[in-house]
Amino acid sequence: MTREPDLPRSHAALVARLAGDARSVRPLRPPAVRLVPWLALAVAVVAGAMAVGLRTDGPAMLVHPLVALELAALAAGAILAAAAALTAAAPGRTGARRLARAALAAALVATALFLVEPTRSLAGFVPNGLRCAFCVGLFGALPWLALFVLVRRGAPLDAGRAAAYVGAAAFLVGAAAVRVACPIDDGLHLVAGHMAPVALGVALSVLLAARALARWRRRPA
Repeated sequence: MTREPDLPRSHAALVARLAGDARSVRPLRPPAVRLVPWLALAVAVVAGAMAVGLRTDGPAMLVHPLVALELAALAAGAILAAAAALTAAAPGRTGARRLARAALAAALVATALFLVEPTRSLAGFVPNGLRCAFCVGLFGALPWLALFVLVRRGAPLDAGRAAAYVGAAAFLVGAAAVRVACPIDDGLHLVAGHMAPVALGVALSVLLAARALARWRRRPA
């Protein structure tokens, strides 16, 4: 019987260290399963915004065809972006970029639908826009944190893209929440005050979260 050559000492030490540090981990549930509690949180955020919002027509606005289409596009974008984030964090899963492209298409549809709304007056455009932009960030903060934690428990290979998907999902929820709470239906206000903050939120998400999501690759085994 032939004897296997001795491993280099450094390699043997590395193998011993990896074996000593190894520990069992609980496998991630499928992205679709992990998406459910986040969706429940998103629905609660939008419902809460409607309850505390400034609109006087309340749920009656939901039966308006254009508003219903706007909210459907925002919801589709948020769900697709969240699914992309969770898929990107699941080793071996593919399709995150395809889901992200679909989410972007839904967000563009929502923007186009906002532009269909007539712009009746520019009075108070800047203060109203800033107020709504702040509220998009406020209502999107909790969905962002929850989705970040879910993605952080995975192993995203492209942390920047994963962080962008997290931001898109969360702040599209914020845009939907502000849409049902804001009493202003002018198209220009909706684009500048409701949708532009989503793009800003995605950029901030990448700046704040990409490094944190990449840390798993720098941890000792």
